Amino acid sequence: MQLTKIDDRGRILLPKEIREELNLKPSEEMFVMSAGKEIILLKKVDVKKIMGDIIEKVKGVDLGALEIKIEEEGNKIAKKKYPKIFS
Repeated sequence: MQLTKIDDRGRILLPKEIREELNLKPSEEMFVMSAGKEIILLKKVDVKKIMGDIIEKVKGVDLGALEIKIEEEGNKIAKKKYPKIFS
């Protein structure tokens, strides 16, 4: 966490480390809202880009195999949590 100030025109300088971590560029839009006596600052997200990235990542996924793996993992967890029922 870093300390920053508001200038006489109401601008807030985000520290360089935060800008780099969030990959913020000049003129990038942010959401600002009040929460009582506090503020919330959120980086605007490109939902269309995020969804496109997700679609690209799952294109080659075998859904049948994924379903089997999820069921197997669920069964393992259930057996550990409820050994008397699944013994």
